[in-house]
Amino acid sequence: MKKIDLHTHTTASDGIYSPRALIDLARSNGLVAMAITDHDTVDGLGEAMEYAASVGFRLYPGIEFSIDYDEGSFHLLGLNLDHGDAALRSKLRFLTGEREKRAYRIIDDLQRHGIEIPIEEVLAESGGGSIGRPHVARVMVNRGYAATIKDLFRGYLVKGKPGFVKKTRIAFKDAVDLIHACGGIPVVAHPVSLECRDMDHFETLLRGFVNVGVEGIEAYAAMHTPDMAEAYRALGERYGLLITGGSDFHGDKDEVIGYYRKGELIPPGILERLEERITAGPGNRRRD
Repeated sequence: MKKIDLHTHTTASDGIYSPRALIDLARSNGLVAMAITDHDTVDGLGEAMEYAASVGFRLYPGIEFSIDYDEGSFHLLGLNLDHGDAALRSKLRFLTGEREKRAYRIIDDLQRHGIEIPIEEVLAESGGGSIGRPHVARVMVNRGYAATIKDLFRGYLVKGKPGFVKKTRIAFKDAVDLIHACGGIPVVAHPVSLECRDMDHFETLLRGFVNVGVEGIEAYAAMHTPDMAEAYRALGERYGLLITGGSDFHGDKDEVIGYYRKGELIPPGILERLEERITAGPGNRRRD
């Protein structure tokens, strides 16, 4: 059975597998193509692309930006971008610095609530990658503050709970423009996280996104039921958007690579449309 996955993470951000190990895992699980989309960084892509080429695996270089948005959690994927672009790397150095400052502020806030988390353990958990909230969470689970990461985020590190520190995010249009400048395809990730009141509300937002330059929608997302996936797919098709799908694989959240949820395969047929968009080039792919 052919499998794909267009939303995964490595140790370069908050995944638990190195770029090489993630590619090996994907291949051993029958994947024929994958995108690595680490949070606000492309640091793992050089190693990943080189290794993928050496083993004949189709890997799309990508990123997942956290977008400045008040209503919900807005993440924007950039697929098949030039990860060596100087302007992209300059912006990401700033975001990485802000991400690391946030991790220290999280630890300080936890300390004010009587929770001692050694920074050395957080740094070790990051494995040399950009440190962030998930690494703090893993140390807290290791120290017995919760049984799982999911449980941990119910009581800590979220708004109104100990350890919450607001994240520095990139502006939406800046992210879209940056992805376009690198030859990439901007895709709205797991749209249900935008917390729209209904599909009409989301469609209103989507029209604005398309006008700014969004080219795709992640219909098959880890946060979606099959009915949601179908609704987002149909809406995306209506606006001529690229339909994508991914597991949002980190390795420690009960995800299954190649499936957007347990038992629900990411449709491999979406790969053909992605390749068509890539072949068309940035100036010709906005609408079908």
